[in-house]
This record gives sequence, C-alpha cells and structure tokens, in this order.
Amino acid sequence: MEQLRTGERRTRDLSWGDARARALMHALADDAATRTGFRVCAIEVVRPKGLLEFVAIHGDAASAEERLGTASRLSDMQLVFAQGEEHGQFLWIPFENLSEEIRERIDGVVVVPDLPTTGEQGDWHPMDMLVARIDDERGDLRALLYLDVPSDLARPDAARLREISDELATILRSILTVVEREEYAGHMRVIRATRRLARSNPARHDVNHLLREARSTLLGALSVDELEIRVFLDQDAATPDSLGLEVAPDVGRALDEAAARAWTHQRVLIIEPGHVWGDPELAAYADWFTTALDKAGFEAVVVAPVGVDDKVLGMLMCARRTGSRRWTDGEGVAALELGHDLGRAIANAHATQRERRLLEELRELEVARHWFLRELTHEINNPMTVIAANAEFLATSETIDERDQRRAQAVLRASERLGDLLQGLSMLSQVSDPQQPPAMQQVDLVPVVEETLAAMTAVAERSGITLHLVGDLDEAVVLGDPREIASAVSNLVDNAVKYSDAGHEVWIGVEPRPDGGLSFVCSDEGLGISEADQANLFAPLFRSTNEAALMRPGTGLGLGIVREIMQRHGGSIEVESALGRGTRVRLQFRPYVPRSGSAA
Repeated sequence: MEQLRTGERRTRDLSWGDARARALMHALADDAATRTGFRVCAIEVVRPKGLLEFVAIHGDAASAEERLGTASRLSDMQLVFAQGEEHGQFLWIPFENLSEEIRERIDGVVVVPDLPTTGEQGDWHPMDMLVARIDDERGDLRALLYLDVPSDLARPDAARLREISDELATILRSILTVVEREEYAGHMRVIRATRRLARSNPARHDVNHLLREARSTLLGALSVDELEIRVFLDQDAATPDSLGLEVAPDVGRALDEAAARAWTHQRVLIIEPGHVWGDPELAAYADWFTTALDKAGFEAVVVAPVGVDDKVLGMLMCARRTGSRRWTDGEGVAALELGHDLGRAIANAHATQRERRLLEELRELEVARHWFLRELTHEINNPMTVIAANAEFLATSETIDERDQRRAQAVLRASERLGDLLQGLSMLSQVSDPQQPPAMQQVDLVPVVEETLAAMTAVAERSGITLHLVGDLDEAVVLGDPREIASAVSNLVDNAVKYSDAGHEVWIGVEPRPDGGLSFVCSDEGLGISEADQANLFAPLFRSTNEAALMRPGTGLGLGIVREIMQRHGGSIEVESALGRGTRVRLQFRPYVPRSGSAA
C-alpha cells in the first residue's frame, strides 16, 4: 500500500472530491477488503500533473489520518508496476521482483506493514504489492486499488488472483464511475466559477482585468500547469506567451487559423509530441510543436477556441507537464464550454470598454466644442463691438455723402446680425455645458409668460400680429433655472411672431398635464414647417428650406438652444406643424414635487 514519506506534500489543487464522493470511495474500499479477505484496502486517484492522491484507506486508521489527501508521483509507481505479473485487472508484485535500484527509488514512498518475515516463499512479505489498475474507455489510468495483508498472511496463487479480479470487477467499475462523475462535477464548478467571474463588475468593463482574473481562476480550477488566453480583438496588442513556447510567426498564424476552424466545428485541438489532433492543416507543424513541447517540458497542450455566436475571439491554451495524465474527453467538453462563457464575457467587456472609450472621446470633443465656442465668441465680440460702433457713427455722420452712409448702414445691419449669431452661440455653449448645470429653484411659469407677453407685445403690434394669453392658472411652479426658462419661453414667442404675417394671431399659456406636470404652449398661424424640415429642426444653424422663411431674419440657433435647456431640466420640446398652417410648440416640464417642509 503506497504512502508518501520522502518529499511528502499535499496536492497543489484542492483535495479530490466532495464529502459524498469520498464517502463512496471509503465504502467501496471497505467492501473490497471484506469480499477478498484482506485487512487493508486503499484507493488512489490519478490527478493532473502526474500525481496520485489517496482518497480512501480502510483497515489502517493511523495511515488514513496521516495520508488521506497526500500526493505521490505516478512515475515512481509505474516503475514498480512494470515489475508486476498481470492477473485479470490486478498486478501481483512480489518483493523479490523489485531491484535494488527500484527499492531505493520508492524508499520512503511505500509503507512497510509491521509483519514478521518468515523467509518462506508462500508467506506474505511486508513489501509485497497487489494493485488493480482502473482504466477508462480510452485506456487511460484513472485510479488504483491496493490490497494489503491477507487474513491468512499467505501469498495468493494464480487461481486466487483471478478470483480476486473477478470478485472486484463491479467495485472497480464503480470506482471509475465515481471518478468520472466527480470529474464532471469539477468541470461544472469551473464553469460556474467562470460565469461568476464574467458577471463581476470589473470583468464586465475591462477586457484585460477579465483575462487576468480568468487566467488566475482557471489555472487552479482546471488543474493545469500553465494556461494562456489569447484574444484576436486588438491586433496591435502584445501576444502573451505564458506557455513559453516562443511561437514562430508562421506557426502563430497557423494556430490562429486552426482556432477559427475549431470554433466553426466546435472542437478542441490536442497538441502532443509527434502529433496534432483535431486539425489536419495544423498537423503540418507537428515537428515544430514536438521540439517546442520538449523544450518547455510539456506533455500536451490543449487549445479550446473562444468565441461568441459565429465569431471566434481567441483561444484558451492549457498545458500539463511531462508525466501528467492525458486529457480526458470530459475535460475537452468542459474546455469548449469555457470557450463559450469566456467568449461572451470578452465580447461584453470589449463592447463596454469600447463604449466607454467613445463616451470619453465624446466628452473630450464636447469640452473642446465648449472651449471653441467660448473663445470664438469672446475673440470676435471685441472687434465686432468696434465695427458696430464705427458703423453706427458713420451711418449718422453728416460729414459723409449719402452713398457712404448707405454703406455704413449695411455694415451696421451685418454687424447686428453677426452679433445676434455670437450671442446665440454663447447661449448654446452655456446651456449645453455639463460643467455648468442650471441653478435649480422654484419658478412660477405664469409670471414668466406674462413678462414675455408684455415684452413682445410692442414688437408684435408693429407687424400687425395679435398676442393672446390663454389659461387661468394662478400659479404654475416648476423646478428650474429662472434665466434659462425665461430664455426658452421668449425664444418660442419670438419665433412665432417672426414667422407670422400681419393679421395672424399667436396664443401662449400654461396647461396642466394629467401626470402632474406642466406644459408651456405657443401656437401661431404663421408659415409653418414642412415635414422634411422638422427632421433637422433642432440642428444648430439649421435654416428652413422654405424660401418665405429664409427671408425672415434668424440664426438657426433658437430651437436648438430651447431643446438643450429642456433636456437640462429633465423635460422635452414637442413641435406640431404643417407648411402654411401654423405651428404649435410645447415645452413639457416634469412634475414638481416640493421637498418636505418647503412651500409648493
């Protein structure tokens, strides 16, 4: 019965199996000892990285306490097995078959029972071994069952060895079933851990963080010696070389192409010395991989494609050192499933990362736009003031002739239009700057509308237009910046007057909404807006395609400014219009909920 003395250590990974799986193994060891008449029975399972781990020891409480969960090297025991005689599924290894060299090799690795040595050939020797190899369908070793110290202390003959093999056939199959089931459960734990990682907040927003955490999580969970995750999303990024294979450029391209084909066919690639499984085209590089694996000390490298939907995003490369057991089909299926989970996580993180970069670029552009508008209006305003003042002086001067006065008046009108444009740009810059939020306070819309009506009445009367105040609200309180709200209301009334003709009427007022909010409404009988123009109505500097409207003065900034103001206040602007039939504009203010203790 094997135990670890020299170089003893626990397995690097978590000990094999959960409590239920270990209980089953102990029950099977107990049953095997009872059926065969041996005092001691032990079970070891093959772990990755060429290790064996004790999972059950029956009949030796002291050894069970000390040895369960410890690991030994499979390569050491394979030297012993080579000296055995095969009887069914069991190997009988009498101590005399072990050379001095092998005895030295396993010194401290096996425990010698405290039995008297009679020297008789038929008596059980303390260093005799009887072990069953438990292989899976592929012929890979998955577990070992040891029998030690027969009740009669006699060595079994060939007939008895065959009987023992037959008696324990069902138990050996049961051990394999438990091992494979636990392997499947382990795969599911890895997949769940990967999915939890993918849902974590940092991993959802940063591809590099996701890859670092995924590598750390999977390196231990998959029981591999080395792991590398390569993604194809950023062609300029440095390619990781966690495996240390020093992949040549042409081999790297072939490997990337093979990963794409593997994703299409939903399979994994297994690269072993002398052979590449799963891709005939990549097999052309088998000699190169053989040399690289030997140099890196790897038994095999498994490549699982990583992707989402029909797009391959990269690959997951797992490596085990020389002496480790082969990859199982179940591990290949689990790796492929991980490729799906990682692919979704990488795609989501990359999309979020790209969105964040775009938002940051937009913020930078917005800051640059505000700076440009501010500097532009400031730099142009000073010379425009000088131009306007001198033009006004010349236009009213009695020392120049009539022709020069008309020219001065034209310059003055042009400077006034340019001044209006600069004023509009300055206002647009202010109300669209997130760094300058509105000064929010209670604002009663009724006085704002009344003041606007009073200010615009004289202008409207000069054009033969009648203004009407509608609604009978005594108070209409909203939360907002008084200056900006007044600017929005004034802008709409100014537009209604500007694009109306003599004899037309304009109605303005405040209306309550069923949701508790308020609407400022401005309706006119003016030129109206075509459906095509309404699509671009709020674009800065947009002017109507209607020739009659183009004859009216304007900068094309008014409605854009109003929309920005309403968005800053959590509201909206709605326009209903038809060419030649007038326009109705609504400013929708969200419901105002007074704070506790404040006046409504």
